[in-house]
Amino acid sequence: MKNSLKPETTPVISVLKNANIRTVMVTGDNLLTAVSVARECGMIEPDHQAIMVKADSTSATPSVTFHLLKRGGDFLCSQNLKDDPQGHTSHVMNGYQQMKVMVQRQYHLIIDGKSFETIKLQFPALLPRLLVKGSVFARMSPDQKAQLVTDLQGLGYGVGMCGDGANDCGALKAAHAGISLSEAEASVASPFTSKVPNITCVPKVIMEGRAALTTMFSVFKYMALYSLSEFTSVAILYWFNSAMGDKEYLYIDMVIVLAMAFVMGITEPYPHLCKQRPPGTLAGVDVLFGVIMHVVLMMAYQAGVLFYLKSREWFVPVVVKKETTILCGENTMIFQASIFLYVSLAVSLSTGPPYRKPLYTNVLFMLCLAVIFPCNFFITLAPVHWLPGLWNFLQITPHPYLFFRCGVAEIALLYMLLSYLLESHVFHSRWLHTILKVVRCKRSPRNRYKHILAGLDPDWPCLGVRIRPINGNENDGHTSIQDGHITKHSIQDDNWSGGL
Repeated sequence: MKNSLKPETTPVISVLKNANIRTVMVTGDNLLTAVSVARECGMIEPDHQAIMVKADSTSATPSVTFHLLKRGGDFLCSQNLKDDPQGHTSHVMNGYQQMKVMVQRQYHLIIDGKSFETIKLQFPALLPRLLVKGSVFARMSPDQKAQLVTDLQGLGYGVGMCGDGANDCGALKAAHAGISLSEAEASVASPFTSKVPNITCVPKVIMEGRAALTTMFSVFKYMALYSLSEFTSVAILYWFNSAMGDKEYLYIDMVIVLAMAFVMGITEPYPHLCKQRPPGTLAGVDVLFGVIMHVVLMMAYQAGVLFYLKSREWFVPVVVKKETTILCGENTMIFQASIFLYVSLAVSLSTGPPYRKPLYTNVLFMLCLAVIFPCNFFITLAPVHWLPGLWNFLQITPHPYLFFRCGVAEIALLYMLLSYLLESHVFHSRWLHTILKVVRCKRSPRNRYKHILAGLDPDWPCLGVRIRPINGNENDGHTSIQDGHITKHSIQDDNWSGGL
């Protein structure tokens, strides 16, 4: 009668922990069984402590007590704490033995459904700390599982739930990402259903989600920069009373942009989870800074190639007339620069690791580059007497000197290299993120759970200390939970009554 741990569980837990993703067990099984499984799969490491939270609601005054669990599942009684070989110490204060134990921060709180319900009703100020440090929630009813997911979300966590039974339906539906390991009842409530009955699907869902989010941001930035680039090209040409022809717009929009926007979104996710999370909002400082720098770079690129054209001795500027002129050297120069610009943006915004595979693994993208790049080079380098019908169709006038045309292609390749290096090594770098964080004066995290973790007292929790709620009498010996410190204490039943 042994329900053995699946061999895939421990490696998956290790992968999630290495990616700094917190794992929590919520089950309807016995508490000690859940702790044993948590230790076996690596959720509770061998050198970490398991502390059981016990809430008593049967007496006249509810109370909460913390007990240290040994590996056998026995309680480590408060009278034995001073002899504990794990390095705990007891303190004497005002002639009384305080039973306040200096517990290391490497601990996990264990709680059952009955205590969870009592704490939620009678000790609401204590609940957030239990949520951020709790690793095992046992004997939980279906409603309590869903409530736990909701409470974790209220602290700012992104919660994913993995379950295989009808009891998990409420939690699967409440979670940000619910994964059903069964094709029965649970699959109806969860957005994801695994055909394999183990948790190997969890890292895959996270990797797919991160890749999808990164791809969505990349395509959005590409379309935004494409519009801004085309606006810049049109504004420059209007300065000379010129404009792009219909065929030029057709080549840019249908041949380059449409194809690039389609294929750059099918790059597969990177097969390894990293600790760093992708940006979660389009309005983030990192995203907006990258877009602004790309706009500045492409404006400088188009202005640079136009200056390169005007610096040639043989160049004859267009004569400004009342009617818009399409066939002119400025128009051809801006068009030839633009066709490389749109391809460069697609390449630079299709960066690979740590969220997506390298660019060369996207076969369709590489095929598009293999077709579009030769076409762009032909339009830029081909002389006037080659395919005159094509030049008339595109409404451009190729420049007469091969050396100048090669210079235009070299400038385009230099822009592509610079754009790719900035996007892959600067805009997503740690040091730039730190600089932007200082510039925008971000002093504290937004998520509530980070504030709770940062505000935990090193002495918390106090083992063997019975916590009681305030009942309004200042002299009754009861305590309050405030700022992580004991505000009052008295002797009751040979235990301390203290607030945490």
